[in-house]
Amino acid sequence: MGMMGSVFLIPIFAQTFMGLTATQSGYLFMPLAVAFMIASPIGGRLIGRVKPAYVIAASTFVAAAGLYFFIGLDPRSGPAAIIWPLFIMAFGMGFGMSQRTNLIAVAVPTSEIGVASSVLALARNIAGAFGIAIFGTILDNSADSHLLNIAKNSFSSSLSQGLVNAHEYATAVGLMELKAQVDAYSTVFVIAATIILIGGFFAFFIKVDANKLTHEHEVTVE
Repeated sequence: MGMMGSVFLIPIFAQTFMGLTATQSGYLFMPLAVAFMIASPIGGRLIGRVKPAYVIAASTFVAAAGLYFFIGLDPRSGPAAIIWPLFIMAFGMGFGMSQRTNLIAVAVPTSEIGVASSVLALARNIAGAFGIAIFGTILDNSADSHLLNIAKNSFSSSLSQGLVNAHEYATAVGLMELKAQVDAYSTVFVIAATIILIGGFFAFFIKVDANKLTHEHEVTVE
């Protein structure tokens, strides 16, 4: 929920506030795939050597840190402000991907691995769909809240002098709305990072029979 719900909003931010096209915003996600490719084999080599709960928790904490780095995004940000946090987040998630999948293999009989993997994928997809809906709602509500707060604390010299300049008034309102929307994205990323941190904490409670963590039960994720 935390990852999909927040990452879904990044292309929207890039196109709406940074002026990028859909293709250009897509290019920003290419390092994400590279991070997965690098991190997944590293995590896979730790199977049977390091307790899965520790690897999964560590990978989740790194992913949360990557999302948290998005709080500094603003319309003046360059591509690096999106690429590096995405890379860090993907590296964290990829680092624990093999361990997560391997736990499915050791938790069920061999004949049920296919069904168990399908249920895992279903859970991820459902969580992602809920995350997109929930964080989209949070973004809208947060933008309204920030706008009210900014408007309450804003000051216009022309209005205070009894003068009404339509252009100046429209500019002021536009700037307040822009600030409110940018702050709303920061709020979303903070909430997403917090949710993922909570998930990392619960990863410490994962229990698995160490005797089952043998190479014959490993599942390779391609």
